[in-house]
Amino acid sequence: MPQIKKKMEENKQFRIGFGALVPPIAKQLKEQGFKFDAEEVKHFEKLRESITYLQFSDLINDKAREKATQKLFTKIRQHVMKKNKLKIVQKPSVGRV
Repeated sequence: MPQIKKKMEENKQFRIGFGALVPPIAKQLKEQGFKFDAEEVKHFEKLRESITYLQFSDLINDKAREKATQKLFTKIRQHVMKKNKLKIVQKPSVGRV
């Protein structure tokens, strides 16, 4: 039985929405049942808001926003894996959710 649980944990996926109208990252992680460091997630939230602000201000284009968002997604995923002792095998699927 423990091997089955371990296999499920290794395949656990998560989604993070990026954009102006999505809930904060902390709320998204809580809703999915993940543990996280609140201070680090506050930093991620500031980065997410900054990316959105830069795009709405026409200072970055869609391609630059997508690249920045994918990098942020990777940082969040690494944090979640570390805090939850999980292996999340998932490529970023980034879009405005």
